Amino acid sequence: MRSTKSLCPECLAIIDASIIEENGKMILEKTCARHRYFKDIYWSDPVQFKRFEQYLHDGGGVLNPSGSNGNCPHSCGICTSHKTTTILANIDVTNRCNQAYPVCFANASASVILRTIPYPDKAMMQLLRNEKPVPCPAVQFAGGEPTMRDDIVEIVKMAREFDFTQIQIATNGIKLSRSLELYRQLNDAGLHTVYLQFDGVTEEPISRTGASMHFPST
Repeated sequence: MRSTKSLCPECLAIIDASIIEENGKMILEKTCARHRYFKDIYWSDPVQFKRFEQYLHDGGGVLNPSGSNGNCPHSCGICTSHKTTTILANIDVTNRCNQAYPVCFANASASVILRTIPYPDKAMMQLLRNEKPVPCPAVQFAGGEPTMRDDIVEIVKMAREFDFTQIQIATNGIKLSRSLELYRQLNDAGLHTVYLQFDGVTEEPISRTGASMHFPST
């Protein structure tokens, strides 16, 4: 249907890929010269894929890029390869978590060394808001579990000082469900959106991985 670029899942080389419709699915297929042919479901619904394709748009790029040039995704900053300015900036603030979730996209449960990432400084926020021709309008704090940080409220306050129109946290919701006070503090600090983890209403999606849930006491 159309061509694009992707990564070899084995060596992470940038390779050519095709998006095709097959058996009621949108499929991403690609071949690495070293590691063989790969085929994955890209979208499960071709109708929705085609609907969203109508809004596909390449912009003119970032007028004030920073970081390395054209080596996405290996050592990319806001580089010259980007077709738009940043729409939603994701900032990981910790790799700590209060779950050991077997299908965590950040693989937090596999972390050997728990570390708190340094406090996001104002220069980081300013870089996003300085992007031209359009400043980054939204920021999401993630991890790990961002509510594991004692200073998450202060981080949200700092984002509000830079007038982001959307301030979000990606969270499993456990600490928020147990503390109305934390919820109120984040709301008062300027948080707009709680982006909740949701993987199903039963244990079946997890059991398919051959793993089991484990909830640490800390």
